[in-house]
Amino acid sequence: MRRILSLWLPHWPVERWRRQGGISPAPDRPLVFYEQAGNRQLLTAVDEAAGAMGLRIGQPLADARAIVPDVAVLPADRQADAEALVRLARWFVRMSPITATDGDEGLLVDTTGADHLMGGETCMLETVTGWLAGLGISARVALAPTRGAAWALARYGANGTVAAPETLAALLAPLPVAALRLDGGTILLLQRLGLKTVGDIAALPRTGIARRFRGAEARQVSDLLDRLDRVTGRKPDPLGALVPLPDWRVRRAFMEPLMTPEGLMAAAASLVTDLSHALETAGQGLRRLRLLAFGADGSLQVAAIGTSRASRDAAHLMRLLREKIPEIDPGFGIDLLLMEAHDCIPLAERQMAAGHEERTTEALDRLMDRLGTRLGQGSVARLRHRESHLPERAQTLAAPATDDLGWDRLPADLPPRPLRLLSRPEPIEVMAEVPEGPPLTFRWRRVAWRVARAEGPERLSSEWWRHDAPKSRDYYRVEVTAGPRFWLFRHGLYGVPGVRHAEDGTPAWYLHGFFA
Repeated sequence: MRRILSLWLPHWPVERWRRQGGISPAPDRPLVFYEQAGNRQLLTAVDEAAGAMGLRIGQPLADARAIVPDVAVLPADRQADAEALVRLARWFVRMSPITATDGDEGLLVDTTGADHLMGGETCMLETVTGWLAGLGISARVALAPTRGAAWALARYGANGTVAAPETLAALLAPLPVAALRLDGGTILLLQRLGLKTVGDIAALPRTGIARRFRGAEARQVSDLLDRLDRVTGRKPDPLGALVPLPDWRVRRAFMEPLMTPEGLMAAAASLVTDLSHALETAGQGLRRLRLLAFGADGSLQVAAIGTSRASRDAAHLMRLLREKIPEIDPGFGIDLLLMEAHDCIPLAERQMAAGHEERTTEALDRLMDRLGTRLGQGSVARLRHRESHLPERAQTLAAPATDDLGWDRLPADLPPRPLRLLSRPEPIEVMAEVPEGPPLTFRWRRVAWRVARAEGPERLSSEWWRHDAPKSRDYYRVEVTAGPRFWLFRHGLYGVPGVRHAEDGTPAWYLHGFFA
């Protein structure tokens, strides 16, 4: 049975602003936020004092000032509100891996199977409310089998309602039709038809609803029935996770928050050991590992590492984590640690250090892991061979975390290749003894070079399936009198008099690379 926790934060913009250090222009006056909507300024948030005086969201600012002349007014910052709400949703990962934002002032948490960790569902709601109160955030909460029912009960039912499947219909029946999250036009039409509560609609047969909506748009009827089915559970209403779900997770809660880096390091080592044992039992290895540190002040810090090959070696994983854990600031203390394994794949047992090649490959993999952890995964790459004989396409950079990559090498029978290729061939001016022969002199970047020795040509034909390189290339390895050695090519072939050829035209010369 699914259990969805809905949290409604009715004063979220105001409390977010105060929590992030906002100082009211007048602390003893009611506070409202507004935004420009066309030619009008409308209220987007009110604090408790302003709400008690009759101010409400959506009210024109001019009307609000007429009702409460001394109200304090500030411009709304919806982007900051949304970003802070996402951070709060991520913080609730401590309860469940499936969390999501719900509109501008709400959160949803799938707590299925998690309530026993907090003393039951009622205790869990009290704990959540206490957490938020400690952070200066007021909330109304409800727990139900569907997300629609949880949303409705949190906003229109009693605070802290726990709805079981057998009591759900009775708890939903007295709620107003607005609890179905319908548009304003449909709500007004229902009220005109005398259908004021969810129970009034649920009591009607489907054909009766269609008759009462005669003359209305078919979309309104369809939307009403769809909402009703989702709230009552007749239709699935999935909850998408805000963050990717881990394959494995271990956790450690602390009665006394961790205050020192040494304590954090020791706790992380214990979690790595537990996670490695779980992966070994399942015959799997991880590619990415995340350590989530939840602060007593409501903060969340994450340390993440990746491996080039799937691994469950606790010593190796901890060595990588030691590079990242110092970035976590204990602050007022860490009261919960979660360690998550992502991108897990089957990992068979294998003999360690079976031979020199195996030891070398393992050492290189671990070196890549350490470099990626220290410099960033995007800063480390391997060369991967591609099935192409064009030099600029023969190899590509690939992420080290690719099991099918290995240390791919170019074919062994290739002629010598330069150590360095230009990002793209650069045109040069060439003088040759005969048109098809090697160059005698060439000019590159306004510098003239005289060729002392030359080898070639090595002819590379164009790939028939590509249309952007229709001409052949004749490559030459040349050494100039000053000593440097270059890799040049002639792009195109000289035509034979009286014979039409696909590559007819004057060939061009390019410099492509440099030898040692």
